[in-house]
Amino acid sequence: MRLARSGGGRLLSMMRTDLELALRERLSFAVDLRFGTGPARVEDRGDGVCVILTDGSTVEADLLVGADGIHSTVRGLVFGDEPRYVRHLGLSAAAFTIDDPGLHAELGDRFVVTDTVGRQLSLYALRGGIVAVLALYRGAHPEQPADPRSVLRERFRGVGGAVPRVLECCPPAHELYCDQVAQVEMGIWSQGRVVLVGDACHAVSLLSGQGASLGIAGAYILADQLGCAGSVDEALRRYERIWRPVVERGQRAARGGVRWVVPESPLQLRVRRAALELAGLPGASRLAGGRLAARRLPALGELATTTA
Repeated sequence: MRLARSGGGRLLSMMRTDLELALRERLSFAVDLRFGTGPARVEDRGDGVCVILTDGSTVEADLLVGADGIHSTVRGLVFGDEPRYVRHLGLSAAAFTIDDPGLHAELGDRFVVTDTVGRQLSLYALRGGIVAVLALYRGAHPEQPADPRSVLRERFRGVGGAVPRVLECCPPAHELYCDQVAQVEMGIWSQGRVVLVGDACHAVSLLSGQGASLGIAGAYILADQLGCAGSVDEALRRYERIWRPVVERGQRAARGGVRWVVPESPLQLRVRRAALELAGLPGASRLAGGRLAARRLPALGELATTTA
């Protein structure tokens, strides 16, 4: 796509399932993977932690790392209830895929976005005739709707083009992602021998497009500090001191972009149209792509093994 090319090769999008597979393929066989269970209680013992799982088994370790997303169970057990940390940005989102080779061929390598006020539906092609769909609309649901398909069809009623065709193929609730667009803001990321990484402590929201990158890079910084610091406590302090400024910049950028991603007035929509038209001018796409790429994460070598 033009935007990807204009970023000079520094912009890359990939599906979470592909990323998860790549990470699992590099995972040591010594790692004990458990499925169908999760933390039910956490006991911090000063020099270690004991985690009681929902299946009744226990795990003891020097450190518990909560990397369980924006609705983190670990965060709730150790730091308190979710509402005090989750900041909603006034949007709801639904993401799913459909099998439509015809639409896939029509899209080609384009990222197609509706031109509407208060709602936006984006389409892009994946492998094997699959089309990815991201729907955003103003308004928030305290809990996931029982029938998100009906909500989407109502919210996007009257939008033409491929939208009715896409929503007709929308899968049932258990096969789609549906949530409020939100960020996580915390004063501290660790307590005793428990620390949080990624969306669990600093979700930037899906508007930034950097959630996975920030999670992986933050985990790298944490691991690096655990390897070089004199103590676990010192490593946790360094990790937060190094990484917090990076994620806070991403959060500010995402909050500032809400009104442009989903315009709330005809005036904002006209401004967005003008900006997109400008991006089609010679040199303008390179400028836009360069600005996006400039928000890239700092090279990890610039941050890791920092002792200051």
